[in-house]
Amino acid sequence: MISGAYNYYLSQYGNRVNAKYDTHTKSQLKNSYSKVVKTNSQTPVYKVDISNAAQKYAIDLKEHARALTYVTRDLSDESSGQMAYKKSAQSSNPDAVSAVYTGGNSASDSNQLEIAVKQLASSQVNTGNFLQPNEKSLKKGFYKFDLDINNLTYEFEFSISDKETNVDIQNKIARLMNRSNIGLNASVVTNELGNTALSVKSEATGVTGIRPVIFSIESENDELVETFGLNNVSEYPANAIFSINGNEKYSHSNDLNYNNLYSIKLNNITGDNPAIISLNTNDESIVDTVDELLSGYNTMISVFSTDNSMKFSGNERLKREFSRITNAYRTTLNNNGMHVEQDGSISMNKSEVLNVAHNGLMSNVFSELNEFKKSIQRKADSIAMNPMDYVNNKIVAYKNPHRTMTDPYNLSAYTGMMFNDYA
Repeated sequence: MISGAYNYYLSQYGNRVNAKYDTHTKSQLKNSYSKVVKTNSQTPVYKVDISNAAQKYAIDLKEHARALTYVTRDLSDESSGQMAYKKSAQSSNPDAVSAVYTGGNSASDSNQLEIAVKQLASSQVNTGNFLQPNEKSLKKGFYKFDLDINNLTYEFEFSISDKETNVDIQNKIARLMNRSNIGLNASVVTNELGNTALSVKSEATGVTGIRPVIFSIESENDELVETFGLNNVSEYPANAIFSINGNEKYSHSNDLNYNNLYSIKLNNITGDNPAIISLNTNDESIVDTVDELLSGYNTMISVFSTDNSMKFSGNERLKREFSRITNAYRTTLNNNGMHVEQDGSISMNKSEVLNVAHNGLMSNVFSELNEFKKSIQRKADSIAMNPMDYVNNKIVAYKNPHRTMTDPYNLSAYTGMMFNDYA
């Protein structure tokens, strides 16, 4: 049971990038624990369905419910919790500087940045000696060299046979470096005369301290390094030089994070045309906001609309719970370009939503959508807390209504949150 759930979780959700909401304070963790204990104290004793299908269904419910919760939180003002525009960044000069907004929805996060780029961060490139490709500059034997990068030294060993030419050896060294995955990209290049050389480029950019290079190559056998020019630096690494609102800055990379508000990428020199980074709050942002909310909702709906989910007794109940939410807000949705489909999903007519926005009514719509958002957020929180409530559970005994008691050893059976039952 444990390995099955664990393997399914890893295969389906193991590569998912952690959201900013996955980091919790002590008070948040304590609050989650209190909810778990309260849920457990009020839940009857079940004979739990522990089949592989039930485990997968519970995991899918939990993970999609968490994702829906994150969507609703992303679309909420951090101070008031009210429905907020999905903020996005725009650049006046995207060819030179592009940006993605990564902050919250607080009204104070509206900083405008003026960015001027004087120099991009660059990699180190070593270009070896150009040699006749079909000649043999080294004799048969065993060779090795040391490559120093990131304060670590890697030793490479290989042998040369009688039949191997210069280009064979260059390709062999390139393969050794590429397969090592140490942050270098090696290839064999050809000049206008048809001669070949080994080119090695660092994935990292910029320099640290007083060392002018990112990597260096040495060997006890100077013949190898000197013959192929392995340590010939053709391009030295450099740091990015730029200014934000007039303050000059330096960076090892062209990818920057500004105050956890913007993820900025330096693409080119700005010259006399600095890039202005600002937040986009036009009609398209309104459409994006509505679309993200509905996409998160519809993804949740899809989990319990499959043929496999129909076998679970709690599936119909879950459908009814979501149906009650959409029925309560059906008029609001229909009047503002959103329509509840027969399968329970919600579609959006972009032109209708834009028309509402153009007429200046979106603030009213957001006020009404806020209640819809809160309802689905509460339901998503409940599902994430106790996904096992929707599988085929048979009640064995009810809790004493006059004296509820916590049972911490059985939390996993009812919440799917403990590691012995849930990966």
